[in-house]
Amino acid sequence: MKITLIAGGYLKAGPLQLLMKEYEKRLFWKVSVVEVPENTSKNATSLFIEKIPKDAVVIALDEMGENLTSPLFTQWIEGKQVEGHSHFCFLIGTADGFDKSITPHVHKKIAFGKATWPHLMVRVMLLEQLYRAQQIIQGHPYHR
Repeated sequence: MKITLIAGGYLKAGPLQLLMKEYEKRLFWKVSVVEVPENTSKNATSLFIEKIPKDAVVIALDEMGENLTSPLFTQWIEGKQVEGHSHFCFLIGTADGFDKSITPHVHKKIAFGKATWPHLMVRVMLLEQLYRAQQIIQGHPYHR
């Protein structure tokens, strides 16, 4: 399986970057991270759209998205795999989020609860959830 993470802003060296690298190492799935600048003369949402791989199932992280438990998130991924999908593209917007032009390009919107999370921290949270899904699929006791 292949994961493309398109994320707003640039993650500088530090604890969050170290955690991301740790989860990337743990994942068997190939992870590619594409960063989109926050401050640009071009609409940030259009920059995201340009970078979406054509063959990917696109999931936007959005505060208004569906709240899924880790097992339900895993089941959704497994269901897409059974349908023949092997490339997932996750979108994490800039601090201002996405405008409505992203909607036709997205297959699913998910949220990590009702709280507002810093968009740079959400990268680590997503990679941890992907690692957790991988472990659930394998029957590993990581998720208990």
